[in-house]
Amino acid sequence: MSRMVNAVGPSHGRNGNGRPAALGTRRCARRIVLLKGEHDGTVCEVLLEMRDEEVSGKRLHAEVQRLAQEHAGELVAAEWAGPLGWTRFLWCRK
Repeated sequence: MSRMVNAVGPSHGRNGNGRPAALGTRRCARRIVLLKGEHDGTVCEVLLEMRDEEVSGKRLHAEVQRLAQEHAGELVAAEWAGPLGWTRFLWCRK
């Protein structure tokens, strides 16, 4: 029996729409940035960028935590490179 994920069924090998992920599909680049001000602030510095096989949710979350600790009191954010440019999706302040 398959393991349920978020009560909608298994997610392994799927791309979020129920169809199998295409072979050779490249993952969008991700980056972790230091923000000026609050959540909608401008980027002060790009702290880390990941591309292709480097991109992994587990690694991204670990790096956000590590970099937030290194920049204590400041706001770091994760962004992905989409069709409209860099899109912010995760914030952290420690």
